[in-house]
Amino acid sequence: MFLLLIFFFFLIFLFSVAVYYLFLSRYRELGKLGLTIVSTSLVLLWIGLTAFLLTAFGIYRFDRVIYSITFFASIGLASFLRYRSLGLREKFSVLEIGKKELLFLVLFSLFSFYLYAGFPTQYIDGGRDQGQYTIFGYVIAKTGGFNLDVPDSGLIRNIFGNSVLLDYQAISLDPREGIDRRFPAFFHLLPAYLAVGYDLFGMYGLFGINSVFGFLSVFLFYLVVRKLSSPLVASAALVLYVLNVSQLWNIRSTLSEPISQFLILFTAYLLQTFFKTKNTFLMSSIGTIFGISCLLRIDGFTYFPALALYSVYLVIVSPKYFKNFLFFFLSFSLVSVIAAIYSHYRSVMYIEAHWAYVKLLIISFFFSVSFVLVEGVALKKMPTTLEDLRAWLKNRKKALRIITYIFIISLIGFIYLIRSDFVNELSNTKTADNKEVNFLLAFFWYVPFWLFIFLPFSFDLFLFRKKGIRTSFLFFVGSLLLFLYLLDPKIHPDHFWLTRRWVIISIPFAILGSFLGIQSIPVLKQKWKTSILVLGFLSGLTYTIWRSNLIFFRPMMGAYLEGYERFSGSLPADEGIYFTTKRSIASPLRYMYGRNIFLIQNSLEFLNKVPKLLKLGKKVYVIQNGDFSGYKSNLKFSKVVNLDLKGKFPIESVYKFPEFLYHKNLDLQVFKIETSDKIPLGERIEMIWNPANGGFLSKVGKIEEDGTISATRHRGPLVYGPFLTLPGGKYELQFIGKNFQNAEFDVVYNQGSDRLLESQKGTEDNSKTLLFEVKLPIVDDLEFRVFVEGKSGVKIDKISLKRIPQ
Repeated sequence: MFLLLIFFFFLIFLFSVAVYYLFLSRYRELGKLGLTIVSTSLVLLWIGLTAFLLTAFGIYRFDRVIYSITFFASIGLASFLRYRSLGLREKFSVLEIGKKELLFLVLFSLFSFYLYAGFPTQYIDGGRDQGQYTIFGYVIAKTGGFNLDVPDSGLIRNIFGNSVLLDYQAISLDPREGIDRRFPAFFHLLPAYLAVGYDLFGMYGLFGINSVFGFLSVFLFYLVVRKLSSPLVASAALVLYVLNVSQLWNIRSTLSEPISQFLILFTAYLLQTFFKTKNTFLMSSIGTIFGISCLLRIDGFTYFPALALYSVYLVIVSPKYFKNFLFFFLSFSLVSVIAAIYSHYRSVMYIEAHWAYVKLLIISFFFSVSFVLVEGVALKKMPTTLEDLRAWLKNRKKALRIITYIFIISLIGFIYLIRSDFVNELSNTKTADNKEVNFLLAFFWYVPFWLFIFLPFSFDLFLFRKKGIRTSFLFFVGSLLLFLYLLDPKIHPDHFWLTRRWVIISIPFAILGSFLGIQSIPVLKQKWKTSILVLGFLSGLTYTIWRSNLIFFRPMMGAYLEGYERFSGSLPADEGIYFTTKRSIASPLRYMYGRNIFLIQNSLEFLNKVPKLLKLGKKVYVIQNGDFSGYKSNLKFSKVVNLDLKGKFPIESVYKFPEFLYHKNLDLQVFKIETSDKIPLGERIEMIWNPANGGFLSKVGKIEEDGTISATRHRGPLVYGPFLTLPGGKYELQFIGKNFQNAEFDVVYNQGSDRLLESQKGTEDNSKTLLFEVKLPIVDDLEFRVFVEGKSGVKIDKISLKRIPQ
């Protein structure tokens, strides 16, 4: 039955695409390839909006999505057949590109889809956005909505008080509801799409939903660039765009940015194609499509200033098309207002968490809308004044070009030379960990600087040449977001995380703008431009592959799904209540694997209150990395099973490009807690780790095949982890390796905020022994850290810990 439903879905999908194709065939501006891509994209958007609306009402089901697209496609076909004399042209559109181009584009798009879908990131981690989106998509598919209820919340609060949290990362208590209700963060369109992906192909369908948007974006990107340049330029830009490590990383992850990128490219293509149309309904429809961005991400509201600048450009350069833009802008504004109202009621905690940013968005919204409306009035009331202004600017086009170049170069110079030092000075930053990154240098890790220097020349194409007017929308959105997110990408716990902002359009725009800029260099002859283009492409391709080689044909966190499923199947079948301090596993285990689990905020207070829960006859389990042996209480801890998650992941660093993969492994143990008649004595605790496989992390080290960690040319934490839970006592910690005289060692806990042992310099070459004492009854997140300078030659082979008998 399930396979039949899947088959029916794809049958209806193709039927809907065919109906859209017939309807859109009336527009002569669209070629055959454009018709196919637009029709497919519209059906895909309708599927997402249907899933979104069903989710909003808590009635999502996959069959209802199928019924919806079937119903509207049938209505569309019936209407078309009734009015076919008005809708169908005598001949269908011609192919807008050559057959060899089409062959290249199809083959390369299939290769890109393989790169996107064939190596997904199994980010089942409740501590980061990718994992939270995954959880929300799964919950929608299973329950029909955001049913995040936790039925035992009252019991847990009454017994444990504030020592146990009642919410999870990005899943908060709803202040307007009872204690059992939870409120999801983020906007809801992506989770709805993920639910559709899950219903189609399970977890792999969920992980791969962005690859569909990435696949369509390949065609849209090529067609947009192709209308501005030659097949050579379009092909060169496309290859670097697809193979870019940021593009690969973000599309392989369950993040909303790839869909935002798709919506911008789709809107740019439609506006480029229908720029001269006088069909106000068509322009309003395109604005509605672009407005979907505001249902997807809060960043969608940042487009208003770009549209306001775009409107100024149209008023000055091409006022006869301002009316078209006005319908586009008003429909975009209407959808954004609807999205804002929905977010106010359904994503209130997310809005409150970003309130400072939201206030700026509100100001920019009112300013942009007012500005555009004033332009419309001025265009109608003062046409002569505007005509004089256009004439004045036209006579000074050469000076304006020079001013534009100076402004762009000055802005880039500010970002490169001044901005990070200025921010550091203002914030009085002293430590390396808190210094502001030079984001332009970081951006060059994704777009080669020798291509980026040609980007300003493309501004001349978009602003001062008639050929670029059709695509000026992409210029204003792309350039504004490029400079905005170079000034401040907003988030940067690690570098691939930071590129989430850049991949929306900044990196694609910089790539296509660089190649278009080469073609737009003044005074140079065409043969020199072609030579620079070929040389830039070959060097850029080499650089891009070098950067992307880290993840090219490697799935990240490749055994997480298998590890979770194996773990869930090995847990006791009783209705136990689980507790942990690990945010990364709490929400996946609750919402994806059905375990009644809560987050511990204070382990000591929690353990003191566990007997109250046991007296009620509840089965109690704790999931930690460590050992409770010798914890002085009347509790007995019996090990039940291990949670072993394995997978590789790029080193999470902000200050340098991730050059290596580390083992993002989780090695946790499940203990059953029971009451005991006697207080346990200090039992033996002894642990031995291979550093790469024992839950240790590294920001500057290279993971060797045997699991050892070697220092590279960078300075920083070579090893930190494994985030242990340990009872009080005296311990001996030993590192085995080489060149330890070039390293420093310390011991911390509570996420590094409390120190058990001050930093010590290594004195021997091959080993280092540390003695420390845990004076509290129990500590969480205990870390053993090793710091190195660049080119230190330090290597860590083994780490061991044992409790010293008293």
